[in-house]
Order: sequence, then C-alpha cells, then structure tokens
Amino acid sequence: MLRGFIFSKHCFSEGVKMNYQEFIKDVVSHISESISNEKKVVVQQVTKNNGMKYDGLVILDPILNISPTIYLNPYYHRYLEGVSLEDIYSDVLTIYETYMPKEDFDISQFVDFEKAKSKIIFKLVNKEKNVELLEDVPYVDFCDLALIFLCNVCDHNHKYGTILIHNQHLSYWNISLDALFKIAQENTPLLLPYRFDNLINILDQVIRPENVNIDFGMYILTNDHKIHGATSLAYPGILEQISNTLNDDLIIIPSSIHEALIIPENRFDSDLSELHSTIADINEIELTDDEVLSDHPYFYKRDTGYITY
Repeated sequence: MLRGFIFSKHCFSEGVKMNYQEFIKDVVSHISESISNEKKVVVQQVTKNNGMKYDGLVILDPILNISPTIYLNPYYHRYLEGVSLEDIYSDVLTIYETYMPKEDFDISQFVDFEKAKSKIIFKLVNKEKNVELLEDVPYVDFCDLALIFLCNVCDHNHKYGTILIHNQHLSYWNISLDALFKIAQENTPLLLPYRFDNLINILDQVIRPENVNIDFGMYILTNDHKIHGATSLAYPGILEQISNTLNDDLIIIPSSIHEALIIPENRFDSDLSELHSTIADINEIELTDDEVLSDHPYFYKRDTGYITY
C-alpha cells in the first residue's frame, strides 16, 4: 500500500509540501482534466481591497462571456494546514458549478447608463490602503475613508455581483462625480438595506440560556447580505437615526468591511487608547488584510451631526 505519497501526479511524498507556484500548476492541471475539452482554465492576478493581490482561477466557456473567479491563495493556506488536494479540487469545482452562469451577462446593463443608473451603489474602503486604486476610480471622502462606486449586477438566479466603476466610465457616461454620488446615495440603501440589532441577538443562541436576557450594550450595523455591511455607516441619516434610538452619542468600532460595532457613549467604560490598540490587534490577528476597514474608532455626536475620528 503506497502510503507516503500524495494523490497528485507530481507524486510529492507525504510531509513534503509544494511551493505556491507548484500548487497553482497542480490545481490548474487537475481542474483542466476534470472539465470538458472546449473549456479552458486560466489564472489571472486580481487586485482586491487594500491593495491585496490574489490569483484567481477562471474557467472560460466559449459560449459564455462571464465566469466566476475562484481565488487560490486561501486554498494554498488550507493545503499547508493539511487539507487534502482532493478536497481542494472538489471545492473549486463545486464553487464553479454553483456560481457558473447559465447564460451570457447582458453587458448593456453596464454600458447603457440608463440601464446601469438604478444599479449604481457605493462601497466604503480604507483610503490610505487603496492609494493605487483611487488613482483610477472616482471616490468621495468619508472621514479618513473613501466611498468608491460599483454597478450592482445579478444573474438570472439573483446572485450578488458587482462591477467596479472607473474614471473612464464617467467620461463615457458623461456624468459628474457629484451626480454619481447622489445616485449611489439613493440606490445603496434600497439595494442593500441596513440591518441594525443588539449584538446578543446576532450571536448564536447557544451562548445564552433560554429566557435569560443579556444586554452587551453593543450593537452591530451591517446589511442584509452581510457583505461590505460597514458601508451602511455612510447611508444618509443612519447615524442620526441610531443615536436618536439609543438616545446617546455613538462610539463606532470598524470591526471589518462587513460590519461595524456601535456602542452608546454612556455604556463605554474602557480607556479609548486601549480601544485603539484592541481594534488594531483584532485587525492583525482575526481578519484577512482585505477585510480591514480601519485601525481606530469613530465618534458620532448628536449635537453636531458629524462623525469624527
């Protein structure tokens, strides 16, 4: 019995791991052998949030103009942690089959401004970590962060997807940044409604005995998709509404790009310097680099209606 060998045609011995480039080559080779001959597997480098570069595997189908991108970097880390190559192959193929479109993407949804107009949204990102990106896309300042713009597109199964709007699109559409921003201010809360709740109601019931009320004094703000939910902070009037509901000024913790934690100021009894360091530590330890929104808290004052940091 040939224990001591790993299931790849490269025949790496047990305990000897492929380097990253060998891993990519192996996955591409196996996926290519698992799909029909008319399809082609390519790997493209994609720049994601905060300047992070990922290698995206794409299965090109000659009869379709769109295909899901499957990022290989996280799979390599899973492989190093002991996940089998067979499981990785299977997962990649499952993701492709799940998100593979059944028909061409209607490019006029994006090219034709009258069709794209109702789908334009914004997304909150770290300004300092996205300097290179912001040279090529329109954006609006939000404190020390930036709101960038996307076209929210869905396939026939209503699966969520976006196309990033670049400076050249404003010229092509012949619209101003101000007009784009106003459109996104209207669309984003409608297409991605916010969700605001006490943190304890979000956590799994197993941590709270039945019929026992616990109030952490902490709330979570996200959206229905729970994707880029921290962008809800920029929805018109949302912080005023929350502060009125809680009857207090707000301390805002940017826990990730996907959500923000909100604490009424009168419920916060820790040192603010400790809060700064806690946020930075969590960003470094718990989040991937592209999930980080900011390393410090923000503050909303009811009497001024301004958010500061």
